[in-house]
Amino acid sequence: MHIFDLPQELLEAILAQTSRGSLASLARVCQRLRPLVERILYQSVYLRNHDGEKFTYALDCVPARAEHVKELLIHYHYVDVEDEEEYYPLYAETLAPTIGRLVNLRTLVVKGLEFDADREEDDEIIGGYERVIAEAEKWDTLFAQSAVPGSQILPSLTKCVMIMDDIAPNEPAWDFSLRGAVLIHPHLQDLTIVGGELESLKNHVPAPRSTPLERLNMFGCDVSPSAMGELLSLPRALKHLTYKGAPWCYRPTNLMPDRQIYVDMIKNQADSLVSLDIDFYPGIVDNPPVDFTALKCLEELTVESDALRGTGEYDPKNNSKICLWKSSELKCQLPPSLKRLVLFLYTPRSLPDWRTLIILYNWISRGSLPNLEIITFQIVKSCEREILEQSIGDNERSIGQAFEEVKVELQFELVPNSKNDGYELFECPNCGISWRNMHA
Repeated sequence: MHIFDLPQELLEAILAQTSRGSLASLARVCQRLRPLVERILYQSVYLRNHDGEKFTYALDCVPARAEHVKELLIHYHYVDVEDEEEYYPLYAETLAPTIGRLVNLRTLVVKGLEFDADREEDDEIIGGYERVIAEAEKWDTLFAQSAVPGSQILPSLTKCVMIMDDIAPNEPAWDFSLRGAVLIHPHLQDLTIVGGELESLKNHVPAPRSTPLERLNMFGCDVSPSAMGELLSLPRALKHLTYKGAPWCYRPTNLMPDRQIYVDMIKNQADSLVSLDIDFYPGIVDNPPVDFTALKCLEELTVESDALRGTGEYDPKNNSKICLWKSSELKCQLPPSLKRLVLFLYTPRSLPDWRTLIILYNWISRGSLPNLEIITFQIVKSCEREILEQSIGDNERSIGQAFEEVKVELQFELVPNSKNDGYELFECPNCGISWRNMHA
């Protein structure tokens, strides 16, 4: 049988297993297969430094190619070159008009770059940053246009990842507010922001409860409580929220002086939120326990163990009058809807944290957590036996025995040290963060 006689579905399945280089060669030499090959080639487009111009040119030559793109990955970052004035800038935002042509785009991942060489015409105070602001306006215009009723700008987009500059713990954070119009996209369900500063969103705030966002991830971001409140007032029904990692920047503005205020802002989504992963990075020494009970639909919580216990003067271990395993003074800080709790210790300690488990046993045995099934301890060094064999406090049962009685499973998971673990994009060390940095 001739290859052209194969059913379209079978032919497409065969071509889908072929390398991108071979497909590109096939498109050049076989006009009959070219439309099908290009549909496969352009489904996922990965742009490195200066590839954006080539991509735009390819769409200009054959406009139908824009309809094939379902995933666009932009990976720009600084490289040391001799002629920086010729090589830079590399603003990902410059591609906004091209991105606007991708009517079937579902996933947009952008690792941008704000760097530019010094120019004679630069402002004496802000240097070339005025060009960054001008380019960011193109991004905002793109998403503002997408929100117009009946618009054909990015009508299929459901997922977006934003790292708009090279990020490092010794550099300032990039400003999310310059590109905040992404929040008003009418179909976006999944948004990830990495290494950004979110101080105010007032220029981009639509009506409350008006966007379809279901999953929001913020990794290594510097977020003010007011911005958190504004951000979480927008989705109709946010289901999954992750706010993880100390700010990946130099001199962050917000150091969580009050942990509870962030959870109070999250209460905007209490009617829908089912999973929360929140990292109260180091700030002040004395922190009262955080109350999560208002999150009435929450089924899974990931949090540092001392957030439930309190730190410094609030830690009940410093009060000899309180019996951790049975005192009614220890109010339950978790909602009864909770099914799974993940506790993490980001740095190794001389003594494993077993006191939080005793407090949890207190709440469980009093019936405050009727749906809790599993508690997972994420630890840097193995201490499972030390914790399980520790007395629950009655000199009769160990922690392991006590939790078996209340039918809650204890799991232990070894994880890397927080300075070696984090979020990384494109498997590129310049495009990610660690959960802890030199400042935290």
